[in-house]
Amino acid sequence: MKANTKSGRMPFLLAAIVLIAGTAAFLAWQYGSAGYGSSNEVTVEIPARLFRNEVADFLGEKLGWNEKETAAFASTYMQMQWAAFNAEFLEVFEKRFGWNKAEREAFLTSSAKYFEPELDFLSGIYAPGAYTFARNAAPAAIAEMLIIKVKETAGKNIAEFIRARLPEDAAAKAAAIVQNEVELLPDLVPFPAKDIVLEKTNDAVYLRFSTIYFNQGRGPLELRADPATKGVRSDLERRVLQRIYREDGTYRERSAGTFLWHQKHLHYHFADFVVYDLETVEVKEEAPDLSGVRQKSTFCVRDISRVKMELEHRAPDAAYKICGKELQGISVGWGDTYFFSYPDQLLNVVDLPSGTYRLTFIVNPSDRFGESRLDNNKSSVLLSLDMKNFKVKVLEESPSEMPEMDHVYPEQEF
Repeated sequence: MKANTKSGRMPFLLAAIVLIAGTAAFLAWQYGSAGYGSSNEVTVEIPARLFRNEVADFLGEKLGWNEKETAAFASTYMQMQWAAFNAEFLEVFEKRFGWNKAEREAFLTSSAKYFEPELDFLSGIYAPGAYTFARNAAPAAIAEMLIIKVKETAGKNIAEFIRARLPEDAAAKAAAIVQNEVELLPDLVPFPAKDIVLEKTNDAVYLRFSTIYFNQGRGPLELRADPATKGVRSDLERRVLQRIYREDGTYRERSAGTFLWHQKHLHYHFADFVVYDLETVEVKEEAPDLSGVRQKSTFCVRDISRVKMELEHRAPDAAYKICGKELQGISVGWGDTYFFSYPDQLLNVVDLPSGTYRLTFIVNPSDRFGESRLDNNKSSVLLSLDMKNFKVKVLEESPSEMPEMDHVYPEQEF
């Protein structure tokens, strides 16, 4: 009887084991596909077209990270991305922007700058898909898995994988940072309008003013007429090339606009160098709509005024003293001044009522020539116009502080 009872229990025990194992397998399959797996692992499906912080937030939610842990992962991942793929990033940038040795070295040594949000071209470089992570995995371990996935997905074409996912805007800004490291670019800054007067002449009322701008960059603004047209006496307009010098003494040239003959000044000017913009701020009477009404002004670009400020690459003396047909420019630490008495240094305001207005200058308004910065190309003055008594009062200047200048070469030299 005992032997029979024991043998009768065996099928029951085997069936119970099979049932338990089957149930466990079913539950593992069911919950594992939903992202739960074992208690020590989690499987997630990282979607496409995320940026690094979005990837970090997504993983943080799945793995139960707090805000500090999420930020720590994002920072770790960023640094590991650069370490893993900097050679491929260099290859992509080098081909895209035509870099040589100087740019390559500057790119590799400027990596700390690329972690700023607007320059972060690494942010979207990852491979979407399914990942299984240990719940207590360190940020570096998870970042390494994402990097390995990129290598597996891209195979031998990592550079092409990166190129296809490189954010255009961030890449261009990073490239500009590199160029600024190796090139001696100018940086033009306009003063607010000076010497402002109202002048009544016949049926017109002119707002006259002096225009001053200076170069605080690392290199000169040098404009050269296209040598292909040199010696052609009949031309009144010539294509202009900007020559940009480099730290190693070499240079490159880019198309920048035109020189044209300016009859009133009797010499060549660079076209559309500055824009004058007058806008209404507050008036009691109805005033003409000034929105979009801007006057483009041509300039002979030359050294007239020495700026009193410390600059690493300051030119000891003026290098561009005349309004040449072949060459014009602004040296580092020098400025150009167009006094209020010069031709075209005016706006006809005869139709404007008394009130408050803003006069704005914009240098290099169409970005025709390269500069290290463009965010400081604007200045303005807030004016009170008394049209009855033909008086003007400056209420406010922006920027409010500018360097002092000495007008060393105010007269045109030929």
